[in-house]
Amino acid sequence: MTPKTKERALTTFDYSKYDFRSDTKKYEIILDKGLNEKTVREISHIKNEPEWMLDLRLKALQAFQEKPLPKWGPDLSAINFDDIIYYMSAGKNKTDWKDVPDYIKNTFDKLGIPEAEKKFLGGVGAQFDSEVIYHNIRKDLEKLGVVFLSMDEGLKQYPELVKEYFNTVIPFDDNKFAALNTAVWSGGSFVYVPKNTKVEVPLQAYFRINAENMGQFERTLIIADEGAKVTYIEGCFTAGTEIVTENGHKPIEEVRVGEKVLTHAGEYKDVYQTQVRPYTGNLFTIEYFGDSSEKIEATEEHPFLVVKRQKAEYKNTAWEPGWQPANALLPGDYLAIPIDRQTEEKSVREFMVPMGKGGHGFKEETLTLETDADFFRLLGYYLSEGNTMGSHYLAFTFNKNETEYIEDTKRLLVKYFHKAPLQYKEYKNGISLVLCSTMAARFFERECGKGAAGKHAPAWAMREAPAKQMELVKGFWRGDGSFMLKQYGWGVKRLFRMNTISKTLAKQLQGLLLRLDIFAGLNEHKRSGKRRNIYCVHVGGGFLPKFAEIVDTVVANEVAVGKQSAWQAVKEVNAKSYAHISKEYAFVPIKSVSAREVEKVSVYNFSVEKDESYVAGGVAVHNCTAPKYSSESLHSAVVELIARPGATIRYTTIQNWANNIYNLVTKRAFAYRNATVEWVDGNLGSKVTQKYPSVYLMEEGAKAEILSVALASKGQRQDAGGKVVHLASNTTSTITSKSVSKDGGRATYRGLLKVFKGAKNVTSHVQCDALMLDPASRSDTYPTIEVDEPTADIGHEATVGKIGEDQIFYLMSRGLKEEEARTMIVMGFIREFTRSLPMEYAVELNRLIELEMENSVG
Repeated sequence: MTPKTKERALTTFDYSKYDFRSDTKKYEIILDKGLNEKTVREISHIKNEPEWMLDLRLKALQAFQEKPLPKWGPDLSAINFDDIIYYMSAGKNKTDWKDVPDYIKNTFDKLGIPEAEKKFLGGVGAQFDSEVIYHNIRKDLEKLGVVFLSMDEGLKQYPELVKEYFNTVIPFDDNKFAALNTAVWSGGSFVYVPKNTKVEVPLQAYFRINAENMGQFERTLIIADEGAKVTYIEGCFTAGTEIVTENGHKPIEEVRVGEKVLTHAGEYKDVYQTQVRPYTGNLFTIEYFGDSSEKIEATEEHPFLVVKRQKAEYKNTAWEPGWQPANALLPGDYLAIPIDRQTEEKSVREFMVPMGKGGHGFKEETLTLETDADFFRLLGYYLSEGNTMGSHYLAFTFNKNETEYIEDTKRLLVKYFHKAPLQYKEYKNGISLVLCSTMAARFFERECGKGAAGKHAPAWAMREAPAKQMELVKGFWRGDGSFMLKQYGWGVKRLFRMNTISKTLAKQLQGLLLRLDIFAGLNEHKRSGKRRNIYCVHVGGGFLPKFAEIVDTVVANEVAVGKQSAWQAVKEVNAKSYAHISKEYAFVPIKSVSAREVEKVSVYNFSVEKDESYVAGGVAVHNCTAPKYSSESLHSAVVELIARPGATIRYTTIQNWANNIYNLVTKRAFAYRNATVEWVDGNLGSKVTQKYPSVYLMEEGAKAEILSVALASKGQRQDAGGKVVHLASNTTSTITSKSVSKDGGRATYRGLLKVFKGAKNVTSHVQCDALMLDPASRSDTYPTIEVDEPTADIGHEATVGKIGEDQIFYLMSRGLKEEEARTMIVMGFIREFTRSLPMEYAVELNRLIELEMENSVG
């Protein structure tokens, strides 16, 4: 669970749009400021709670009043508990979004909740000040017995279950702020996952403090019964998934930060974050018509850009795409393939070509070429029929009957390289042209590759004017193209075909044709032995006439010479295509969708500047991020997790509070036999944060992982860390903490590792790293390690560092501004941590830190 949200459909990243407030005059209930017995009784009365909860609240109030403010951490003396409103309500809980009051709905619409729920989430809750005003859960999870309610509704509907577990992990008298929360708690989430039930989709809570001087005291209780699992699943792909980059297609595992990839918007944007992680759960395999070489394997929640099919028997008439997770896709739905429409036209280009024999090193020489339409046809001839020999000879081979193409190639070589090629005698029905030119041979090798399998179109050619690109297609089809006209029982099959053993080139031909408003399918023909597979790019259906026009084929009814292929008159063809092309996308129907259970499979993902999307397996997929939350006053939450034997709970939080907030949170989990609890915690903003997620390993085989990162800026105190208590044998734990302080901010790691006597064979490791960006900032580390069992294996590492002037100088010498250089160093410092986060949280954390480094947050 997470008390901070993610905006699931990111188009731009503008935090200012979240800095808004609603008019509190529309609120139904606002209690007077101050805390006393009357306040507590009013809250309980409003909620119509059972007597035992009121009694617990009153005991907690007494404990709060008796306990002093803690002195061991940040100074909290400025908190005026009498100037806080402890309860205000904007309305009752709804289960249908349309029933939520408009002014509240507008607030959460800005946060993307309805869209997020419809597209991504298994369940969603939205809290506005004191009350949860909306709560809902997916029907399929509800049928499995999964309970996801507001804490108030959980108490009403499951009073005995709540009574059994509430206040057991964190007793009201644990600390002053746990007592405060227990006395005045309102809202939060109640989750129960039955035995052996795996919830692989996000259950998410959104919290919004709207009113000035408002205190928010949500209470969260999560119970994962034996063998159950509650986790956040972000979208990822398996190794081998092809990604469209500016320099061609490459497997996702080879994509690196700084590369440009094609996004759903049809533009190339920079990759700024990569991730690989082990995945256990349902892995979906998606195949679609039009490309037999692609089988997309994705985690079930990864969003695809799709158009849902309107009628099973008919092609759609409406083509408005939207984001859908993999597990919502059906055969027949249309996947969106972005079309790169960007154009960078140049009539003349300069190319650097390596000259010399290499004995004393190559020397780069400039080759200036007129890159007109004729030149693009020559590129097409080379990509289909060209090769180089020893980097000194450029050769083309045609069928002896293709005299028109032979003469055209000779003319073009003279035009651009000012030298006529040698024409060799016929050999095995072929005629070869050889140009003795090192400059020409090495130009084509560098720009277009060499060897049939290594050929590719240059990146600049993929962005040129469509009129020129038509000539490249024409030249290639003349060399390695054909026309198929075959009679079947169901009718006549007509296809233009182009063959290559270069998968990259085949994909590029598809992309070029899309820019020309022609959809081309791609078939992969697998061959035995060491022979390379053949990729056939084919055009049919309603796209036949336009392709025929591009390649200047002669319409005939009998076989003609060479590439003047026979086919029925274009005007007689009335074929339809399964694909549809709009200005932005080509849409192709899904052939099949299947799922299989996997365990600890490596999956990959990355983040892309601005668009947060990319093209994987030929189709558009999305990444996500989360908004900034701005609020005021006091936030004091309590989170209790109970992982029964064999259960797994992962709780991820990214918090970014306004700079006048005291963020004082108590989070604790009990993990029983072979259970796993993971806390993933990111902290930015606030005046003071005190938060130390803890795990008590109650029984043998239990496991705990705590990962945290904190950034303290001017006037901020981030006091965070983690605690693990080993009460049983053969238990393991890891605490990893990263902190950054800048502009006089103070970051503190405070942690506890306790191993009780008799807890044999415990293994634990604590890693604390701190980075200070200036002399005015401060970093402290207060680790407490108590080991009463000699068989324990404990490791502890701590580092504190500053940014060196030499580092800044080096990066600035590479063209970065000082601010950018500092940001890059910080990103590198926390990279190990962010790579272990779910992708949307890694994206959010990186961007928040980037803005924080620009002094833009808060």
